[in-house]
Amino acid sequence: MVIILNKKSNPTKVSMMARKVMDDDDEDEDEYIDEEEEDDDGIPEIRSDLDSDETKPKTLTRKEAIDILQTTRDFSKLDFRKANLAKLDFSNCNFETSNLSYVNFKDSNLEGCNFTNASLWNANLEGANLTRANLEDADLDYTKLRGAILYRANVRRATLPTDLIPRDEILRSINEGTKVNR
Repeated sequence: MVIILNKKSNPTKVSMMARKVMDDDDEDEDEYIDEEEEDDDGIPEIRSDLDSDETKPKTLTRKEAIDILQTTRDFSKLDFRKANLAKLDFSNCNFETSNLSYVNFKDSNLEGCNFTNASLWNANLEGANLTRANLEDADLDYTKLRGAILYRANVRRATLPTDLIPRDEILRSINEGTKVNR
C-alpha cells in the first residue's frame, strides 16, 4: 500500500484511510469504520462491538440498593462495584455471589448477612458490624477492616487481607467481638 501525501493532507484522515484498507484486507469483525456515520470533522467513526452497552454489566446504585432493602433484601448475584453504601442497615441480607469490589460499607450494619462466594475485594468495611456474617469462600483481599466487628463471623475458606491485618487480629475480633485495630 502506498499513500502519497501533499501539504494539504490531513494526517488523521490519512491514518483512517490506511486503517480502512488494512481492515478491508483483514476483515476484522471487532472494529470497523462506518462510512455513513461521520464526526463533525468528516472523519468516519470507529466503533467496536466489544464496547457496546449491552456487553457491559450494569453496576447498581445506592438508590437501587435502598429500593431492594425495602422489599426483598436479596442482593444475591448483583453487581455493586464501587457503590457507596455507607451507613445503611443491611442486617440479615443475602449477598451470595455478588460483586462488591470497591464498595464502601463504612459504618454499615451487616449483621447476619450472607456473603458466601461474594467478592469484597478492596471494599471499605471500616466500622462495619459483621457480627454472625457468613463470609465463607468470600474474597476479602485488600479489604479495609479497621474498626469492624467480626464477632462469630464465618470466615471458612475466605481470602482475608492478611497483608494489611495480622490473622490473629482478625481471629481476636471473631472470638471476642472486639474491633479490628489495624
